[in-house]
Amino acid sequence: MERFEQDVAEMAGLGTAPIEFVAREAGSHPETIDTPALPPRVMAALMAHRLEFEIDVCDLFDAQLRGKAPPLIDARIGRAFRAAHIAGAVHMDADSISSDTLRLLPAAPYIAVYGSDAQRLDAVRVSHEIAKLGFAVKIVNGGFAAWTEQGFPVAQSSAPTHRIAAL
Repeated sequence: MERFEQDVAEMAGLGTAPIEFVAREAGSHPETIDTPALPPRVMAALMAHRLEFEIDVCDLFDAQLRGKAPPLIDARIGRAFRAAHIAGAVHMDADSISSDTLRLLPAAPYIAVYGSDAQRLDAVRVSHEIAKLGFAVKIVNGGFAAWTEQGFPVAQSSAPTHRIAAL
């Protein structure tokens, strides 16, 4: 982690100006992109760091097929979990996370957490609580939306799903 922090500090000192938005005539496009790329060492550090806290849905599915999947937490609202979820997932929201509940999960190098999609912060909130308690955690990149986009199987809860009537 220290190397990552050093690389980010170096990146901050590069002296690159922020991207300026220039008004252009309708239909005109620049021939090149003027924003410089990050130095390769900094980019490598950023990507390595990302691999430390994310897991891809394809990698997760492959791990499930091999019987090597980490414990999986669904951070979406309960109604969404009951409608459909990744098989083997348990539903927990940020308020229900505790050391006691996490110790009930099977032992593994880390816990995987997914939310609705890449835009919502439900998985981030739950992952943050898990990490604060000292457990290793990874976020499933793209969440449930990415899982279903790949056509991977989903399970449904045996509990009845309650529907809210439209007003």
